[in-house]
Amino acid sequence: MEKYYFEEHEKTYQEIKRDNLEAWDQYHDPTLYNFENFMMRPFLERALEFINVTSTDSTVFEYGCGTGAGACFLANKGFTVDAIDISPTAIELAKSIALKRNLNINYTNKDLLEMTELNKEYDLILDNYCLQSLVTDGDRSKLYAIIKSGLKKSGYYIISSAMYDEQRSYGENTYYCGDTSIVYDRIISPGPYNETIMINNEWWKPKRRHLKTEALSEELKSNGFLILLQENGNIVCKKNDIR
Repeated sequence: MEKYYFEEHEKTYQEIKRDNLEAWDQYHDPTLYNFENFMMRPFLERALEFINVTSTDSTVFEYGCGTGAGACFLANKGFTVDAIDISPTAIELAKSIALKRNLNINYTNKDLLEMTELNKEYDLILDNYCLQSLVTDGDRSKLYAIIKSGLKKSGYYIISSAMYDEQRSYGENTYYCGDTSIVYDRIISPGPYNETIMINNEWWKPKRRHLKTEALSEELKSNGFLILLQENGNIVCKKNDIR
């Protein structure tokens, strides 16, 4: 069976490669974003100032790294970075971009949710708009368990996630479930996916999880994290050992 989040991401990165672009944000809005000016960057800069880490002594793990905008930003500051993505095309592009910038980043083509734990502990773990694409309760719970396995007690988990927006229009082939905050795409048949559901005799595949601010906060707390800073979907947290 195929994971519901693979096809969209691999197809998009193939189109990014075809169009000679460098980043996911740039693909979706080239008037606002490029590789250097990625969507998470302003918050990431504030987060780094907030936690006040020493980059030369710190290790970073980024999952869902895409073409490596966040990874390159941190490596350029002196952090030692390991990064993974499920898309082989994304990792191919990420390696090429890092090479052009003379940055040494350990990129691997891997699905985080195929792992049971991280093989070492990190000072920082980064989620640069990946979380909303991990939709089901089981996948999100597993994600958080894996993160905790590889986050130092003194470490920080920095997240930027797309959130619920009452002004967002989902379109006739997309369904937002208010009870679960899951966004579904209409499909012809369940295909190779385990997570599809039937609504009104039509098949729907999970695509995004757009939580409200309080719901994301509660989810993180219930999965063992202590929130230190939150600006809607932008969060700095760490493991909560007092549970």
